[in-house]
Amino acid sequence: MLYEFRKVQQKEKGYRRLFLDEFFDLYVWYDKKGGDIIGFELCYNKDSDEHSIIWKQNKGYLHTEIDSGENNPGHSKQSPISLIDGYFDKKKVSKRFLESSLNLENEIVDLVNNRILEYDEKLINPFL
Repeated sequence: MLYEFRKVQQKEKGYRRLFLDEFFDLYVWYDKKGGDIIGFELCYNKDSDEHSIIWKQNKGYLHTEIDSGENNPGHSKQSPISLIDGYFDKKKVSKRFLESSLNLENEIVDLVNNRILEYDEKLINPFL
């Protein structure tokens, strides 16, 4: 079940919130505190083969595989990086997201789930 991590460091512009559970990390970006949602990143399948879907208002989508940086024998752990990965099982992720988001505000659940279900590989913007 997603819960809010409340000690998120804020930047000068906008406002960010973070929600976590064993399967998901959800970052939600607002234009200001108490303002409108302007984007999100949903990291999923964190325990193996982690992926991320990003949506930004007026910019579109990006779907990536997260390379944890841990698969390099003989070297210290590298920083995780995102690699563009177009395949996204949106029905499976949507179902799991809805099950995990019972504690979240309807505004967040509706927006994130609608964007998940609207996802189309043709909408990917690698320049987000």
